[in-house]
Amino acid sequence: MTTDTKDLKALAIHSEESEQAVLGSVLIDENCFDLVKDFIPDTDVFYSLKHQEIWKAICSLKKEDIPVDIVNVSTKTDGMVYYLTGLIEKVPTTANVISYARQMNADWLRRRLVQQSHEIAVKASDNKNDINTLLVDVHDTASSLINLEPGQKFDLDSLLVDTKDSLFSQRNLTTTGLASLDNIISGMTKGEITIFAGRPGNAKTTTVANIARNLVLSGKKVVMFNREMPNTEMMKKFIAMESEGVTYHMLRHNAVTNKDMIEKSLQVIKEKYTDKLFMFDNIRNLEGTFREIRRIKPDVVIDDHIGLIEYPSNDMRDLRLKIGDTSRKYKWLCKAEEMSVILVSQLNRNIEYRTERIPKLSDLAESGNLEQDAEIVAFTHYPWTVDFENARNGRFGLDIVVAKNRYGSTGKATVGFSPDTCTLYDSVEEAEMSVSEAGTPGSLNDIPF
Repeated sequence: MTTDTKDLKALAIHSEESEQAVLGSVLIDENCFDLVKDFIPDTDVFYSLKHQEIWKAICSLKKEDIPVDIVNVSTKTDGMVYYLTGLIEKVPTTANVISYARQMNADWLRRRLVQQSHEIAVKASDNKNDINTLLVDVHDTASSLINLEPGQKFDLDSLLVDTKDSLFSQRNLTTTGLASLDNIISGMTKGEITIFAGRPGNAKTTTVANIARNLVLSGKKVVMFNREMPNTEMMKKFIAMESEGVTYHMLRHNAVTNKDMIEKSLQVIKEKYTDKLFMFDNIRNLEGTFREIRRIKPDVVIDDHIGLIEYPSNDMRDLRLKIGDTSRKYKWLCKAEEMSVILVSQLNRNIEYRTERIPKLSDLAESGNLEQDAEIVAFTHYPWTVDFENARNGRFGLDIVVAKNRYGSTGKATVGFSPDTCTLYDSVEEAEMSVSEAGTPGSLNDIPF
């Protein structure tokens, strides 16, 4: 596809008069430079090559702390003295210089939009290009142009007010609903990443599912990306959590005899989870993931787990680098969207060759920059699966080890865990008491932790 006449005209969008007025105003009154510089982040905001040269000269003089006048500018523009004089003569007043600069900026953005839209159109016409990638390109193009708009000047007073509000309110803080864990981390903050990691069979998926439930019941909007299990299996976990006398084992093996109990649980979920919980099990790549996040605008995102994100076939980087890139992109996204992000990750196998099986930060070594990018790193450790004979709290104790907390303390939170109902409790005793209510327990092998 080639650029036609209409495209060329579109790319020529500009106002000669506005450009001349801005330059003439700066030549008349050097103070005008500070008024318009934010509207001119790049030299090519000026369409005219001649005007670009003049602006470069003005910027150079300002940098060298040399007065901006016709004589000094002409020395840096190969003697454009007559043209510079004409610019001054065309400006009756400098009062409207900001309006002219704003018009220039808008024209420049229009030119860039036309050019980038044309490039996207060319890619879109090629069936070989992935549609999700194209849609992300459209979003990124729009975002990049928005970011090029003149920003507001830094306002210290507003910052102090916002900071004060955050100190005396909980608006930026999201608690997990697990009291012993929240006592350590104080909750999750908007714009920050929390990592939950563990070896298979250590209840990391069940842990984040319980956190999701607690968040939803507290009124938060949550998006879950279930990359390891279908949504239907995750929903069975929620049904088990909300049921009385129904175990996950029963649900998994279609062994529920009391259908009324199930209907009751489904009704609870429908009433309390609708418009609060969004789950996806068919989105494989990062582009599609981010598209849904931007669409839904949740309070919290849970990605389980990021090691299963698919990358383009031509991406030959090893998994460590891919995961590192993913965590960085999540870092910027959660800041931009003002949300909390929970990333679930596997640990390497080193832990299986140690006498002490409690996870360490070094066990994240194969997970890219996760440790660096995350504010909080927590490990789920279920002693029962490691050495059930010596498990301190039997099958009802789950340890959540906070190995990193950028702004607070670290430590170990022991929560009650009922494998039968996939439910976490504040204490081991509560989990033990739940057994009598849950019915016949099933095999731990039935639980996709």
